[in-house]
Amino acid sequence: MPKIKLDLSKKTPAQKITLGQAHVTAMTGNANFPDAGRLPLDAAFLATLTALSTAEADVIVKKNEWKEAIATRDAAEAALDAALTSRASYCEAAQPTDEAALISSGLPLRPAPTAVGDLPAPGDLAATVGDNEGEMDLSCDPVSGASSYEWQCRLHADGNAWQGAKNSTTSKITVEGLTPGAQYAFRVRAIGAAGPGAWSDEAAKRAP
Repeated sequence: MPKIKLDLSKKTPAQKITLGQAHVTAMTGNANFPDAGRLPLDAAFLATLTALSTAEADVIVKKNEWKEAIATRDAAEAALDAALTSRASYCEAAQPTDEAALISSGLPLRPAPTAVGDLPAPGDLAATVGDNEGEMDLSCDPVSGASSYEWQCRLHADGNAWQGAKNSTTSKITVEGLTPGAQYAFRVRAIGAAGPGAWSDEAAKRAP
């Protein structure tokens, strides 16, 4: 038995208005539905269709007004940015070495540069099975100041030495060539300007 598929939850208001208008046109004088006058097609249906059409038109107008207001605001913001930058340049040129004088301008000063120092251990190390046999996907939280990451693995049993797995510039890698079914432990540390930081906690997982 055929059924009508409206899919109203997937349609926009404009698409529903178009559907309603097409329905009115199709039903007008349609000999297949001689009792169409009993349906909420004429006054009641047309009222709901008109109400949505009016509301949608109002939304479109207000959206355009909103876009114009945003564009006006953005232009004013850009003008103030340029003015503040110009005044900051003037203050720096007038008092290039007097920190107290620059503070008195009411404009914030840049913080003095600091060394990165020793990096903390990466957090939230996770090991998940990869797409292929013998592959494991590793990830950890990024470490601020890190230029690279050193990853190590070992068979998850006492006495097994750590082996270099891979170096990367991101906090996510895929380790390949593992023995399927073997339990492995993994760890990672971040490397920055001052050298390597502390090792992360271990993450253990059985290779697929």
